[in-house]
Amino acid sequence: MISKALSDPNRYRILMLLVKFERGEFEELCCNSPEEGLCNCDIVSTLEVNQSRVSYHMKELVDAGLVKEETRGKWKFYSLNRETLREYIRQMSLDYNL
Repeated sequence: MISKALSDPNRYRILMLLVKFERGEFEELCCNSPEEGLCNCDIVSTLEVNQSRVSYHMKELVDAGLVKEETRGKWKFYSLNRETLREYIRQMSLDYNL
C-alpha cells in the first residue's frame, strides 16, 4: 500500500512538503505554527491543486500510514508518520540487500 501511495507524483510532492515543513524550510504558513503540523490550506496553495484532489491524495497517504491527520475546527493538519517511513525504508533495504 505504501509503494502505491508513493507512486503518484502529487503524493510524493506532498510528502516532500511535509519533510520541508518539519525541517523548518516552509516559508509562509497560512494558519498554523510549526509544532501543529502542516495545514491543508497550505498544501492546496503550495501545490496549486484544488481542494478535492488534495483531500483525495491526503486520504491515500493517511490510509497508507505515511501521514498523520489531526482535525482542529474546520481545518485538517498533517505531519509525517516517521515510524512508518523508517520501517518502510528498513524493509526496502532488506528486500533489496542495500
